[in-house]
Amino acid sequence: MYKLIYFIILKSSLSTILPKIKNSNFPICINCLHFIEHTNNYPYDSVPNNQDFGKCKKFGKINLINGIIEYEFAQICRNDKKKCGITGIEYEEKQ
Repeated sequence: MYKLIYFIILKSSLSTILPKIKNSNFPICINCLHFIEHTNNYPYDSVPNNQDFGKCKKFGKINLINGIIEYEFAQICRNDKKKCGITGIEYEEKQ
């Protein structure tokens, strides 16, 4: 009986100490070889201070008239199962 009470108290105290962060075991785009920093792809003078504007060199489309490639936002690629997905299947570590 005392072991059960001790276990419950220990488990409840550890759950408040240890964070439960989702997706912490998946790779991060900013460390990927294909990630383009938002400061390098924003066409306007004032660059937003937000990593959500980062793009991915793995996914995009080419303009058939002028040949300019428009890359997709990394966040969109990570949320799409057909692209990189949450698990980061196209992830390659920067060297």
